Amino acid sequence: MTTTSFDADCIVVGSGPAGVSVTFPLVDAGRRVLMIDGATGGDSLANDFFKPWTRALGAQLEALVPEDGLSPKLRTPASRQIVGDFIQATNIRGEGFVAIGARARGGLSRIWGGFVCEFDERDIVGWPFSIADLRPSYKVVTDRIGVSGSDTDDMADFFGRSGAILPPLPIGSSAARLLKRYRAGSTGAEFALGVARNAILSVDRHDRQACDLRNDCLWGCSRGAVYDARFDLIELKRHETFHLVDGAFAIDLARSGGGWQISTQDGRRFSAPRIVLAAGALGTAALVIRLLPNTPTELRLLNSPVLAMPILVPARLGRSADPKAYSLAQLGYRLRYGSAPTDYITGAIYEVEGLPPSSFTARLPFSRRAGTDFFNAISPALLIATGYFPGTCSDNKLRWERHGDRISIAVRGGTDPELPSKLERVIRRLRKIWWQLGALMLPGTSLATPGTDVHYAGLFAMGHHTAHGSTMWGELHGAPGVYITDGAALPNLPSKHPTLTIMANADRIGRHLARIHSVEVGEGPAKCSQSPSSRLCDRTSGLRPSNRRRFPR
Repeated sequence: MTTTSFDADCIVVGSGPAGVSVTFPLVDAGRRVLMIDGATGGDSLANDFFKPWTRALGAQLEALVPEDGLSPKLRTPASRQIVGDFIQATNIRGEGFVAIGARARGGLSRIWGGFVCEFDERDIVGWPFSIADLRPSYKVVTDRIGVSGSDTDDMADFFGRSGAILPPLPIGSSAARLLKRYRAGSTGAEFALGVARNAILSVDRHDRQACDLRNDCLWGCSRGAVYDARFDLIELKRHETFHLVDGAFAIDLARSGGGWQISTQDGRRFSAPRIVLAAGALGTAALVIRLLPNTPTELRLLNSPVLAMPILVPARLGRSADPKAYSLAQLGYRLRYGSAPTDYITGAIYEVEGLPPSSFTARLPFSRRAGTDFFNAISPALLIATGYFPGTCSDNKLRWERHGDRISIAVRGGTDPELPSKLERVIRRLRKIWWQLGALMLPGTSLATPGTDVHYAGLFAMGHHTAHGSTMWGELHGAPGVYITDGAALPNLPSKHPTLTIMANADRIGRHLARIHSVEVGEGPAKCSQSPSSRLCDRTSGLRPSNRRRFPR
């Protein structure tokens, strides 16, 4: 196989946040990118809203499944279908662990909570590059997806300032009451509170409209206010050097003709000098394990143990619900509980009006009817707070076995033995803080089942010098030319939500791939700017005609 017979300069596996983020700098530099995705159709967001009853209940009445302990964002019909399709396709099972992935156009951005923040230099101690290497990409991604929040409150520096922050949306009445009572330092230097940072538009932008506070976030936003990677796919399709292959679920990778060949479930094969894996940590794991037969049969998978806390604001009892609201995070906070750089938790505070009532009524010591009436009465005064611990507090094991041509994967969930003492310390401190802010922590505070957070990392870590580790650019040591850009490549996991960092790291890797391709074909280095647009790498004027080939339209 010759270089000119490759199907593309680079093949990207996955259409989620990491996949689109690594692709932009490549196509902007004139590279031919073939993206393969296991989903069939689903490009049009309008399909999500065609039948309101299907959207609310699910085509197979998924919304009526009994309470199963999942996060509210995972209980909507769309979420259940996306996660179910992934488990069925990959045969990854959880043992005391909720194994979550997406076989859907746009990946996990279809069901995420939209909460974003940047890592800082203390969060990436031991990584093979510095935070300065990520900041230009943080700016690019933030400006591309649209992020709203405050850039002046006590959480602004913690969330990061690399990109332009849109004005905050109005927060709910109960959350606003907490924020009004908060004063910097009044609850201790280890605690800070501010407006949440969300990937949701507060102003109209191109084809996307600002949030109109209809409280529909978890069921899909018909206005396009909440970021979804499918928006980026629409933009990428305008590039003549980009092509998306539909219904191509990747199952195998093999060396071929000086490059790599990828096989799909329906028997198709595609080849390129380089492959980028952006299928989500678990989806990528399934491909790498097949590719590297000497991969240890047990790998450590990091996740963020997450605490869920119901909070009552007594002053809001008897009040009516806000007529207009949004169901993403209203406030964000952080609490330091130790002296190590990552000894802190961070979390979000939600109004419950936009969350599925069944997530709460089934936990009450009443009949369904009485529980529903009670919930409706107190819901205007009720908040839900989350608290994420760092990945060092998890102890999950991904185990795999080979059965002929088939591989089975199981993830056994667990937590670090020291987590209970840390948990007790954090709950005790937060109970006092909420009380100082005029709120009461209710019974029912508990850790979610491992994996529910969907913050997965550490499997093929950058900077780890093993065959299944990867370079600072996410290139597998045991398979040069294969790159990982999703959470599987993150060396560690601080308490912060990792999606924005995964996207920024993918953008960083994409710019690197664009540069090395330029050198190989004799174009000279790609020109990189610090433009706030999504296009860091400008197309060079010296592209050879053979490298400007377009995909058939």
